[in-house]
Amino acid sequence: MQRRFVTKVEEGWEDVEREGYVPGVPSKVVRHTLVGGRKASPDEPGPAIEVRYFEVPPGSVTRLEKHEHEHYVIVGEGTGHAVVGQTVREVHPNDVVYVAPLEPHQFVNRGAQRFGFYCIVSATRDFSQPPNAEELALLLASPAGAFIDPQGAPPPRRSA
Repeated sequence: MQRRFVTKVEEGWEDVEREGYVPGVPSKVVRHTLVGGRKASPDEPGPAIEVRYFEVPPGSVTRLEKHEHEHYVIVGEGTGHAVVGQTVREVHPNDVVYVAPLEPHQFVNRGAQRFGFYCIVSATRDFSQPPNAEELALLLASPAGAFIDPQGAPPPRRSA
């Protein structure tokens, strides 16, 4: 059953497990699933959305990925760089980033402090995939190329 309230505590949220970027796979990036969870079908019980919080330590990145679902990111703490398509932009607390379907993206922490953001997605969604060779070549040749790290986080899972 979904909790009605999720209380912030010093090192995360009360009764919310600190996970790797991909659950069960150790990584520098820490994930907190605050609301909902992935569902195979919209008919399954539980929230229709999933809200997660990612902590990206200095010098770390999220996965360079794309997927068929759109998602929204709201910066919670620190300063980072959002790579969305071939565009890179410095982002700060309370900034909002929209990622369209199949748009390659990655979040980068080049600072000295932790960078954290909320990620809001549909609970019923596809799995992430890496950019194809052509997309990666375009990214590397763009201004975003100086920021991305295609190997910086665990690869996408193929299924639940």
